[in-house]
Amino acid sequence: MMHLCGLIKGPPDTPYTGAEFNLDIIIPENYPFVPPKVKFITKIWHPNISSATGVICLDVLKDQWAAAMSLRTILLSIQALLASPEPDDPQDAVVANQYKSSIDAFNRTARHWAGIYANGPGCDPHCVDLVDKLVQMGFDEHEACRALSMKNWDLAMATEHLIK
Repeated sequence: MMHLCGLIKGPPDTPYTGAEFNLDIIIPENYPFVPPKVKFITKIWHPNISSATGVICLDVLKDQWAAAMSLRTILLSIQALLASPEPDDPQDAVVANQYKSSIDAFNRTARHWAGIYANGPGCDPHCVDLVDKLVQMGFDEHEACRALSMKNWDLAMATEHLIK
């Protein structure tokens, strides 16, 4: 088994533009006959990537794997997934629902997460202010951001979610 770290850049014309995402890559003993295990280390808001664990829902990492595929192919496939989310086959149902019900809220949230977690250019000052309000109430910064993201940046709903 081999353990690697990968880095992909957010594709252009997406909420992830200008951001850099670190990946955890585990190459199993029987590679290339089975796919490597890849997950995001950098937090990301995407329907096919768990916002909690970084686990990726991508067919080439599962049943569509072929021994002829390379790590480069996988990294390019993950980058392509960032550009073309598949909300009907989600890893994170909350993010997928937001993507399908309010693309503007999804783009704002994804851009904000890329800004704060992946050094992207998209930090939203209004989102930062809302997170700060929850932090001042004693909540953890990431949990505050996650709750606000899940509740489309509605402070009252996010506060209620955190209190439960």
